[in-house]
Amino acid sequence: MLGPEQVDDYAARGFITVPALFTAAELAPVEEYLVRNQEVTWSDKNDDPLREAHYHHRPIYDVCTMPKLLDCVEALLGPDLVLLYSHILNKPPGGLQVAWHQDGPYWWRVEPKVAVTAWVALDDATGENGCMRVIPGTHRGNLDLGQRPVEEPDLIQARPFELPPGVFDESCAVDLLMRRGDVSFHHSYLVHGSDPNRSGARRAALTIRYVTSATRIQNTPDRRQYLVRGTGLDNGNVYFQIGT
Repeated sequence: MLGPEQVDDYAARGFITVPALFTAAELAPVEEYLVRNQEVTWSDKNDDPLREAHYHHRPIYDVCTMPKLLDCVEALLGPDLVLLYSHILNKPPGGLQVAWHQDGPYWWRVEPKVAVTAWVALDDATGENGCMRVIPGTHRGNLDLGQRPVEEPDLIQARPFELPPGVFDESCAVDLLMRRGDVSFHHSYLVHGSDPNRSGARRAALTIRYVTSATRIQNTPDRRQYLVRGTGLDNGNVYFQIGT
């Protein structure tokens, strides 16, 4: 569980980092799955085995719902938690940047678009290999800063969403330098991105998105949401059970 100072820091800056939350043994199933699937080719993102792997690979679901991880998320969001998305980000040597963006405005099927992302480091993340960078405080007010699709591909998408120049001060950027097993937590409206991987080593992470059960979630055939702690509300949300 996070302490009050960490919760206050998250509220003020939009992110925190917790060192050594996971052991190498706890992350081994994610590492094994990544190695087995990293060369799979796909054209539609729903066919990407590194997206939403928790739907069909129980060990990754178990990592996403590990009590000590949910304890941290509960301290930031409250007691009623929904597992919304997961994505294993694999940035090999030479891997592209991730454009400056906000997560919340992109998620059309949830309202409000307030979420916590847990960014679980599978490798050490450094400036050289393209660690995540954030602009502190840009989450305040849950303001959509106007990102739009651009034609230049990044690590995640062929037509990524990118924030226009001038809507934030890039000189305020903070590099999130992490060790394997560390976890950072960031707000869905926090401006963030990363540089290309200029090293000779991989930089990989498991990202997991959580919302509260008070969030209204539009059910779609290609997405599943799981109530992983606490209780749901009578707001029309559909929750799945692992294995169904």
